[in-house]
Parts: sequence; structure tokens; C-alpha cells
Amino acid sequence: GGTAGFRNDIIIRGGAPNENVYYLDGIEVPVINHFATQGSAGGPAGILNVSFIEDVTLSSSAFQARYDNALSAVLQFRQRDGNAERIQGNLRTSATEVAATLEGPLTKNTTFLASARRSYLQVLFKLIDLPIRPDFYDFQFKTTTKISPKTTLTTLGLGAIDHFEIAAPKKSTPTKEFILRSNPTNDQWNYTVGLNLRHLVDNGFVNLALSRTQQYNAADQFEYGYLGDETRRKLGARAHETENKLRADVNKRVGRWQYSYGVVGQLVHYDNTLVNRLRSEVRDANGA
Repeated sequence: GGTAGFRNDIIIRGGAPNENVYYLDGIEVPVINHFATQGSAGGPAGILNVSFIEDVTLSSSAFQARYDNALSAVLQFRQRDGNAERIQGNLRTSATEVAATLEGPLTKNTTFLASARRSYLQVLFKLIDLPIRPDFYDFQFKTTTKISPKTTLTTLGLGAIDHFEIAAPKKSTPTKEFILRSNPTNDQWNYTVGLNLRHLVDNGFVNLALSRTQQYNAADQFEYGYLGDETRRKLGARAHETENKLRADVNKRVGRWQYSYGVVGQLVHYDNTLVNRLRSEVRDANGA
């Protein structure tokens, strides 16, 4: 199921959107949408380049224990490898964005995929005089190296930069303009980079994954018409989260039975700051 039509929140078995866990080529990716709600992966526009995706597996129950912190479901995305024969790419444009994709061989045993996208929704919405001004970039890459017939090294990266503000339309009453210009602006950025080493063994494989994720959220609100003036600040919120993860697991098959074992280590840091002024100081004519 889903929520409002303009968001990519996924609801599975009645759980909340933040109860799902997302993996990209074996690397956990906490954020897969632009303008995501903090603590959840949902948002109005996806970050993943769908032309990179080879297949998707959804486990809505009985997911393996190695997928930590999953309460509702595990969604696994597997990306294809880049073209091993030649360099190729494309440039796409639409009414809302422009995107470029490039792929090909880097060395005799290494291929790559890379893409970048830039929206110009804020320009479109300004032309049609809508008050919302969303603006975003995103970037993605993958390299695949065949170290040996049984060993493959994959590196990947995924990142996004988001900015959202509300402006007053041309035909606004003074009251409406004051309300709209008093709304906070929001800035977000996030990225995930990682490497995944897979080695085939008898009746299974060994997997080693190392990744780093950073997320940043900011909200700023000033009195009407004083954007950037710290003496007029009403709200200042910052949240910064960093996750470093190392996972090693062995996966085997015996007849119709499968089993796996391994170890996971995490180093997580989170900090936030909040400034919220309820009202300006009230002074008399003498400044007291």
C-alpha cells in the first residue's frame, strides 16, 4: 500500500514506511527518495536510476536475520553491470529535469555505470506561479571488477542534494504573502558509498560488505522579509547522522536447505541542534 499520491511511502503488512529496509547490491541504503521525512525513506521523487536496476526482490515476511532492523519488509535492488564492450551513454530531458548516464569498461576486467540528474521544478513552478519551490540533484555510480572467476568486487555510491522553500505567488493578498514568506526553508543532503566483495565457495559464497552513510537535515525560519538575518531568526534546526557498517557472512546450501552465519559491526554517530524563538523581546520606550 501507499500514502498520499505525491509520496513514495511503502506500507507493507500494516507497518510504517520506516519499518522497511532497503539494500542496493548488498549495501544498506537508508534513503532512496528526495525530500525524505527524517527517519523514513519515503519522499515525492525517487533517487535510484531505474535504468541501472536488473531485478528487485521483496521479502514481506520471514526475512533473514542478517537484514538487521527490518520490521515490515526487506527490499533488495540488484544493479546490472556496465557495458564491457564499449563506452555508451545518453542525455535525457523532460519538463521537470535533465539527466545524463554513462557506462562502459574502465579496464579489461572492470566496468562502470554512472549517472547524474538535475531538476528544474522550481523554474517550472515559478512560471506557473505555484508557491512551492522544490530543487534537487542526485548522483549514482557502480563499478564491477572480476578479480578472478570466483571473486567479484563491487563499489557503489548514491547521493542527493535537496532544497525546498515556499514563495508567495504574484497574486497574493498581504496576509497570504506574509504567511507564505514566514514558512521555513529546508535543506537536505545524503549519500551512501560502499564496497562488496563476493567469493564463490563450494555450495555457496562468502560476502564481505563495508559501507558509510551520512544524512543531513536543516530547517531555517526568519521573520517576514529578513531571510539570513540572524537577529530575525525564529527557527534553526540541524540534524546530522553518520553510519559505518561492516558485514561478513557465509552462505551455504545443503540439498534443499540453506543456512548462513556471519558478523555485523556498526559505528553510528548522531547529533542535532535546535533554536526556536517563541516571540521577540517586548521593551518599553526606554529600552527596558
